Formats: sequence, structure tokens, C-alpha cells
Amino acid sequence: MKHAYIEGVSDSSTSFFHTPSNRIPDFFYYPLCIGHYLCNIPYGVNRNRYDSFLLLYTKSGKGILSMNGMEKELLPGDVCLIDCYRPHIYRALQEWEILWIHFDGGSARAYFEYLTDRPFFHISLKNPVVLERNWRNIHELFLSHQLLAEPLLSQYIGQLLTTLALAKDTDKEEGGYKAAPDFIDDTLRYINRHLSSDLPLNFLAERVSLSPFYFSRKFKEETGYTPYSYILTSRINLAKFYLKATQNTIKSIGFTCGFKSEHSFCTAFKSETGQTPSEFRKN
Repeated sequence: MKHAYIEGVSDSSTSFFHTPSNRIPDFFYYPLCIGHYLCNIPYGVNRNRYDSFLLLYTKSGKGILSMNGMEKELLPGDVCLIDCYRPHIYRALQEWEILWIHFDGGSARAYFEYLTDRPFFHISLKNPVVLERNWRNIHELFLSHQLLAEPLLSQYIGQLLTTLALAKDTDKEEGGYKAAPDFIDDTLRYINRHLSSDLPLNFLAERVSLSPFYFSRKFKEETGYTPYSYILTSRINLAKFYLKATQNTIKSIGFTCGFKSEHSFCTAFKSETGQTPSEFRKN
């Protein structure tokens, strides 16, 4: 079925909802809803909880996920498994095509905790063909309006989870899946909660009892950004959201996002995006 109207979601998008049988065995996984969204700013979800787990796959474009003070940009090939029993926010940063499914039941909680001890599991798939095929198997059952076989739905969801577990193990073997040092996670949480404040390098390094030189080097190794670049990019991304989702003045958005003046905000925004804030809002 076509989705109900949601701001920022294309009319060509689809979504389906499912109520599992009361007699479904406890060990079965079951879907609650599934969809294929073609969306753009201002599409976003901000929930305290939605009792389920969400598999969210970025097929093209870019979005961002925020949970528990952590932020992750979602790029093509990225898969997130999200514990929606916790507060969570995700939104489009530009045109964003996503495949998603909310599910629960079976060993969903145990499987999630096997994959990660964080509020969400994230991995970039080198070859997403298997994941897309398993997701499509479920989606096509709903599209066909057939009688939904609960064992088959459970099997397909289990295969989705297996795909993530195998991808994680492969990444470990290749050295690509490793936890960042605790001070990096702590710093990212702090930055994302204090984007409107001054965040000088010396202060951030001192917070975690490190020299500015060592802190900067490790931050770049773990995130791919210098501290300055990460803060600037985060502020610009937040400003993009406010420009599209609110009618706040450009000056107030600049201050909210940590810029000292409207001029410094407009200069930085144009340098990063090629557009002034006003042009971005109009386009």
C-alpha cells in the first residue's frame, strides 16, 4: 500500500503494517511494519520508544541517526539495527532512499546484544545483495496480498540478522570492526550535546586528560575528522535541519548551532555547502 502522508516522504514510497497472530510461537520473529521510503528534508523520526527493533538500510543518499548522545551519518550501503525501546532520532540530510523493517519476537533482544552493547549496531556492507534480497522477500509477501505465513516471515527476518552477524565477523577478521577508545565516545557525546557552546581543542583534550596533540591524532584516527572539522560539520548538518524544518531566522539558527555571528554562520555554511543559508532554505 502507499504510505500515509508523511512530510518529506515521496508519494511513490510504500509501507505495510502487520499484526501478528495471537497464537504465534514465542520463538518466532515477526514484523510490525515494513517500508521502502524515498524521502528528503524535512523527513525525520523523533520518538521516545516504539516497542520493536528497527533494521534501517540506506540504499542511496544520506541520513543521520542520533541515540544516547551518539550520532552516525548513514551513507549508501550502511545498515543500522536500532533498539527502538530507547529514545531515537533519525532524519534525512538530503535525498535519502531507505529500506526498513520494524520487528520483534524470538531472540531479537539476545541477537541485538550479541551484535553490540550500544543503543544501535552499525555496519557498512561491501556487498548488500543478500540483505536486499532477504528484505525484498518480506516486502513482496505484503505487496502480493497473500496470506502471510508466520514461519516464513520469521525465517526471512532471521536471515536478515544472520547477514549482519556474518558481516560483523568478516569485518573483525579484516580488522575493520573495532570499538573506539572510551574517550572518543565520551567526546562525541559531549560535542553533540553542546554544539551551541564554545568547544576549543584545549578544553576537549583537558576534559579527557590528554595533550591536545595526542587527542587530535587519536580523534582523527578514529573518526576520520579533525576535532575542528567534526564540530563544524555537525553544526552545519544541524543548521540544515533547522533551515528546512523550522521558520526560525537565519541569525537565531546560527547562534543555536554555535556560531558567533550571523556573518560567521553564513560564511561557514557557504564554504561547506556552496550555498548561503537562504539559498539552501529556498531550494
